[in-house]
Amino acid sequence: MTRRREPTAAVAAVLLCVPAFADATPSSQEGTVLRGASFRSIALGRPLQYSLYLPPGYDARDETRRYPTIYLLHGYGGTDVSWIDSGFLKETADRLIAEGALPPSIIVMPFAQTGWYVDSAGSDGAGRWQTAIVDDLITYVDARYHTVSEGGSRAIAGLSMGGYGALRFALMQPDEFVAAASLSGAIFADVKSAADFPEFQLALFGRSFGKTFDPEVFNADSPWRSLAENAGNPSEAPALYMNVGDRDIPILAAGNAKFVEALKAAGISVTFSVSPGGHDWKLWAEQTPKMLAFLGARLKRGATVAQDGSVSDATRVAAGLSTPHTLAAGLGETAPPPPPAQPPAAPKPIVARP
Repeated sequence: MTRRREPTAAVAAVLLCVPAFADATPSSQEGTVLRGASFRSIALGRPLQYSLYLPPGYDARDETRRYPTIYLLHGYGGTDVSWIDSGFLKETADRLIAEGALPPSIIVMPFAQTGWYVDSAGSDGAGRWQTAIVDDLITYVDARYHTVSEGGSRAIAGLSMGGYGALRFALMQPDEFVAAASLSGAIFADVKSAADFPEFQLALFGRSFGKTFDPEVFNADSPWRSLAENAGNPSEAPALYMNVGDRDIPILAAGNAKFVEALKAAGISVTFSVSPGGHDWKLWAEQTPKMLAFLGARLKRGATVAQDGSVSDATRVAAGLSTPHTLAAGLGETAPPPPPAQPPAAPKPIVARP
């Protein structure tokens, strides 16, 4: 069961007008990829960069059609274009939509640097990435693009560090996401001290879990904590998809297996598989179609809100939709706006190249 998402008090303080949704020209066969957009995140106090995929037929001028949304989180060392360039996201999404395996969806890929998708403690931490994604980014996207702004039409997935983040967010806020997926998720079990990790892994954590690695902070931020806090309501948990490679990093493979056991013991449904491959894009690119099809099967389809283009705010609220052209104070665009939409007779979609 999902409820309509309400912005935090800080996010909802004041609504500002934003430009019309002039981000893409419509194409009936291919989706459009927008790279390197950004907006000012309140949580980070600076711009948050993201890229996104707009489905075939997305028309910036047509406010009557709304789409479900999928958030894809990159791994450590990745960026907002990793899924596009290494995971063949555009080609895969276009094909799945054409086959009917994925509803036409807006796919959002934020750049979270190496922040592990947590709110780092202290001013010397890596940043408030959890709040930046779950509050600022989702609020911004729902206002800026034609989304269905409720949890039943929103899913999240990630790989490696991003799988860690996706599982955390989905289990921590199940009303925000109807489904979640993790590929080779950075899930660690039984962490008692820094000695449980090799030196190279501690270096990868940076200051996300304390100025020096603090196991108490790490465990408090882990998907295990999110699972423990929501284990009493398995019926409200999102549908989960998890995959690791049979040659994956051993500590992660073991952590994923234990986490799946804990999910099942809590009565939470999870689809888990082990595939031939290692901790690399060869495996993740092969898994992306299966992952997206899993998420797509659980997303509520988009909706046409009105036929004549006149959609009242009352109608949007009743339908669980965001009010158009509104953004919270501080969530302003920092990148120059994309060029205005052109007539559909001459579409020029931005095509991602592998």
